[in-house]
Amino acid sequence: MDYQALNQHLAQLLSQFDLNQKVGGCSLVIFHQGKPVTQLAHGIANIDKTNQQITPWQPSTLSLNFSTGKGILVTLIHILVSQNLLAYDKTLASYWPAFAQNGKDSVTLRDMLTHESGLFNIVSITEHAKDMLDWQLMLSNVEQMALNSPTNTHSSGNGSANKDSVNQSTESSAASHADSSAAYSALVSGWVLGGLIEKVTQLPLQQALEYYLLEPLNLVGQAYFGVPKDKVEQVAGQIRAKESQVKPLLTQDADSTLQFYQSLPFYPAWLTLSQSDSPLTTQAINALYFQPANINIEDYKSALVPIGSRQFNYYHPVTLQAKIPAANGVASAIALATIYAMLANRGIWQGKTLINSAVFKALSTIHNEQFDKIMPAVMAWRLGYHRVFSLFHDVSHAFGHMGYNGSMAWCDPSRALAVSFVHNYDVTMLGDNRQFILNETILDFFA
Repeated sequence: MDYQALNQHLAQLLSQFDLNQKVGGCSLVIFHQGKPVTQLAHGIANIDKTNQQITPWQPSTLSLNFSTGKGILVTLIHILVSQNLLAYDKTLASYWPAFAQNGKDSVTLRDMLTHESGLFNIVSITEHAKDMLDWQLMLSNVEQMALNSPTNTHSSGNGSANKDSVNQSTESSAASHADSSAAYSALVSGWVLGGLIEKVTQLPLQQALEYYLLEPLNLVGQAYFGVPKDKVEQVAGQIRAKESQVKPLLTQDADSTLQFYQSLPFYPAWLTLSQSDSPLTTQAINALYFQPANINIEDYKSALVPIGSRQFNYYHPVTLQAKIPAANGVASAIALATIYAMLANRGIWQGKTLINSAVFKALSTIHNEQFDKIMPAVMAWRLGYHRVFSLFHDVSHAFGHMGYNGSMAWCDPSRALAVSFVHNYDVTMLGDNRQFILNETILDFFA
């Protein structure tokens, strides 16, 4: 394979990723057949406010990756299952007795990993977003949490969800657990799974992560759930970070952005799918991958937007040091790609088996193909991972996790391929197409 040609093409793409004048940068790492074949970076990671000194992005730059960090968290879970410290079909309460409160006694680890537990409502267990900074408080809150049932009904989007995806009303919270519909636990799952890891390993979460996953992969210092104080300045900052973290507004595309889209080799296919006679905008392209009209905004907010979110800055040093495992995972692109390269090799890395074959088969099997109640898409949930988003390639064997900001990491064992993309652009996945552009480009090469 001509990796040099691939890297030249990808580097050119990254150099054009400052779309609509969004200031920042990114890193992209690809492993193929267990070896790193792409290690690229572009743009600004940090600007020193004192002397205006610029720190450029590197493949090793630590990055706040929001929910992309869930992929690391659940990989740790699967290692613990392989070591018989956990079992998918045991109840969480069997490891964590206090968790059984308020009808949660029958919730299993599998339920949490497939997002079918009914434990997604962050608003129900917080008075203010700043509560999320207190690890012990949040563990206590999830112990006392009751099950929830989404209120929404929606169509099947592009026809890929079945009729069972329409949630029926339930008579009680416990009854909602019997409904197998997936409702993405965007924030709550982090304390449930992180707390569970601490219970069974008898280690703080970061120590467990390092002992069971990072040390075997030689990645200590490259991934964190709670960044050490002396490492915070090494994390790529949001160049235009604001004290009030309002969701970036949808802006009109610059002519250069529209021209960039039109230069892509798969633009004609996008145009055909969109059935549009006009140039495709950022939102029009995004709508080919996500269908936000099919979710209920109240369900979405209950899962992702605790009270006070506008004043809650994930890039603030205090927040980076907190343990919010579902949302503030910090890692380099190299670390993410290495973890997924191990998964692409079915749990084996450089002769060491981290995940046995039976566990790998379980974690990579699709459990739910319904339209998610919280995420605006069919997610095809495996055990903690979701599908890879591509419109033009067979990705039935590929899985990973994306973040709220459009970062991503994934693998495809059938292609012996692992990919990670992290950045600090001030965007969200619902108004950004960088991950889709990279997916289609990379899969074109490895088709």
